[in-house]
Amino acid sequence: MAGLRRYTGNRLEILAGQLAELIRHPLSSPLNKEIIVVQSRGLERWLSMELARHQGICANIRFPFPNSFLHEIFSAILPEYREAPDYDPEVMAWRIMILLPSCIQNPAFENIRNYLRDDQEDIKLYQLSSRIADLFDQYLIFRPDMILAWEVEPNRPW
Repeated sequence: MAGLRRYTGNRLEILAGQLAELIRHPLSSPLNKEIIVVQSRGLERWLSMELARHQGICANIRFPFPNSFLHEIFSAILPEYREAPDYDPEVMAWRIMILLPSCIQNPAFENIRNYLRDDQEDIKLYQLSSRIADLFDQYLIFRPDMILAWEVEPNRPW
């Protein structure tokens, strides 16, 4: 049966066993891949090894992250849909890197100002900007309430 299924639990080994049992029967076409949405590459690797342990092999399975999976769905349903590059962590990192130096004079950014003080080649600035962009990307998935609160109250401390 095709469709979206969601399973939750706090024991990964039990969920992995249930998943192995669920995908034991192949899809109707050998060209179709099972799609299992995961949160990290580590979970993808562990899950593929668990499936191989249960079934002897783990093949013809795709493990997208939630954001990319949602973008695929939106693109399939809405042909005019384009992924908003502003929220792509790589694009966001460069935007943060441009904005951050103008913010560090604010007293709330004192720790960041001290951290970036001896960064002549902007290596620390880029690395910090990338980490902040990744964190904001995670907020979009796991804490959208925080993002919405910032839209309502933009001067709220971060």
